[in-house]
Amino acid sequence: MKKIFFVICIFLLSVIFSFSAFSQSSNPLLDEGIKQYQAEDLEEAIETLKKARAADPTSSMAAFVLGMAYKRTNDLPDAEKTLRDAVSLTPKIKEAYVELIDVLYQQNKLDEAKQYLLTAESEKILPAKIAFLKGLILLKENQTVDAVTSFERSKHLDKSFAQAADFQIGMAYMKEGKLSKARESLNLSITQNPVSDLAGYARQYQDVVDSAIKTHRPLHVTLSAFGGYDTNIISKPKDDAYGAGLDNEKGLTLNSSARLDFTPRIEGPWLFNASYTAASFVNSTHTHSHDSLANSISLAPGYNFGRVAVNLNLGYTNFLLRTDEALFVPDDSNAGYKKYLDFYSVGPSVRFLVNESNIIELYAGYDKKDYDHQKEIGKDYLNKRDTEGPRAYLSWIWLFTPNGFFNLRAELNEDNADGIYWSNRGTKFTGNLSIPILLQAISEKVGLLSLQLTGGIYIQDYLYDQLYQEFNGTAWSNQTNKRRDVTYSGSVGLNWAFWKYGSFICQASFTGVDSNIPFNAYQREIYMAGFEFRY
Repeated sequence: MKKIFFVICIFLLSVIFSFSAFSQSSNPLLDEGIKQYQAEDLEEAIETLKKARAADPTSSMAAFVLGMAYKRTNDLPDAEKTLRDAVSLTPKIKEAYVELIDVLYQQNKLDEAKQYLLTAESEKILPAKIAFLKGLILLKENQTVDAVTSFERSKHLDKSFAQAADFQIGMAYMKEGKLSKARESLNLSITQNPVSDLAGYARQYQDVVDSAIKTHRPLHVTLSAFGGYDTNIISKPKDDAYGAGLDNEKGLTLNSSARLDFTPRIEGPWLFNASYTAASFVNSTHTHSHDSLANSISLAPGYNFGRVAVNLNLGYTNFLLRTDEALFVPDDSNAGYKKYLDFYSVGPSVRFLVNESNIIELYAGYDKKDYDHQKEIGKDYLNKRDTEGPRAYLSWIWLFTPNGFFNLRAELNEDNADGIYWSNRGTKFTGNLSIPILLQAISEKVGLLSLQLTGGIYIQDYLYDQLYQEFNGTAWSNQTNKRRDVTYSGSVGLNWAFWKYGSFICQASFTGVDSNIPFNAYQREIYMAGFEFRY
């Protein structure tokens, strides 16, 4: 931003020295303040001009020069206050509109700046400078197309703005991902005046653009392997009375995956990314009932409107499970991998950039789950788990540091199942926090180390009464109730990016389920560590 302010000052400083009234004044204090300002004695000028304003509060010229002096000393709040006077007192100082808009822009008071822009445009005040400032404001609001139009208008009205305008046009194209056009505009900026400071800045950004064009790889590969210990692989109920026959619930686990991401470089507003993931879960104690394989494909074409981006999200996952359809798997079972679940999802998402550090995302879609080889539980037609229904979420991401973020998400879903025992409505709230825990200087030497915390609650209200058995300590009895599960989850972990291509990750997580049907209540802890490699 300092570079932008430097450029603006070069163009706007001429206002002071070309303004004829600077050499004409009936107020000796104002004359003295102007001379001190022109001599760069800013502190003395401020004191003198404050006295000039006290002697003549109606002097718009005194307000204007004092505002400029405050601005030169980077006292933006006082500069704003006095420049507002300069455009409201009589006679109005038209050049003060330019300075006031710039001061408001620097303070991110964009709505107020745009109000003064409208006045300046309607009164045709310094059109080229106003067009340039309008472009800066639009660029900060990520309205890149309109920003480019304003910069083009600025250099068309006044050729002295060509170098700065082309530089900013290059910045706008970089934001849009139009790297070739960005390179062209930056090159134009350089050729306007190759020895200027602005040309030096343009060369630096041009190097970044050239590097991005050369090094962009549309394909990215991620490989991971995590070993761990699971205290309840089979989700054994808390109460031993309901877990009879479900033994050896603890065991070692291995989670491994390979992911391929395809993100082609598309110049312009269109977006596209796709990914394929193959994942495996194996364990040491229930290999013939709970080992699984999953293959997932996702596609997300979209369009970037600047501050808002829209994507259509398409997903498909196929799960294979080593499973035996019997509720209680015999010890001599040697089940192979069988098709277990096809999971489809489709829906649009809208991502809104509130500002440089806050992002809001809204999704509304439809899910469908088709199960095979389901375990036989009671009456099959009541327990068929095939479901379909809507799902939506609202997510907020706060990028509070360059390498840290905080995320909150609220989600709603409805599963309409073929077997009424599985029809339910769910409400989920989750939070994620990632915090760098090493100083920047240390991270640059040993790699980024982040603390990662997650937590959530998922409430599922099932829609129909279902029959179950309850144990009162001495005997079993049949009961009927609408099932309600409340799932609590949380984790704490460390992520050490020890290499630009690799990270070491360790994590401890907890899951607890409370249910009014005791067979569904359980607790589970997982401790894991492993490596992730990216290229």
